[in-house]
Amino acid sequence: MNQQELSSLSIEELKKKETAIKTVVWMLAIVLVGALCFFIFISFRDGITPLIAVPFALAAILPMNLKNLKSLKTEIESRK
Repeated sequence: MNQQELSSLSIEELKKKETAIKTVVWMLAIVLVGALCFFIFISFRDGITPLIAVPFALAAILPMNLKNLKSLKTEIESRK
C-alpha cells in the first residue's frame, strides 16, 4: 500500500480498511490452522501427503497483510 494512497483516504475509510484487514487476517489464520490440523490427521491415517505443504505456502500471505495493517495503524495514529 502506498503512503500516498493512504494519505488521500479519510479517517473513516482508514478505519474501515483496518477492520476489513483484521477480519481477513483472522479468518485466514483460522483456515490455515484448520487445514494444517486436517492434513496432519490425514497424514497419520493414510500416510504422508504432500498437501501438508499447502498451509505453509499460503501462510506467506499473513505477513503481507500484517504489514499493511501496521501501515494503516501508523497513518491513523499520525492523524490524531
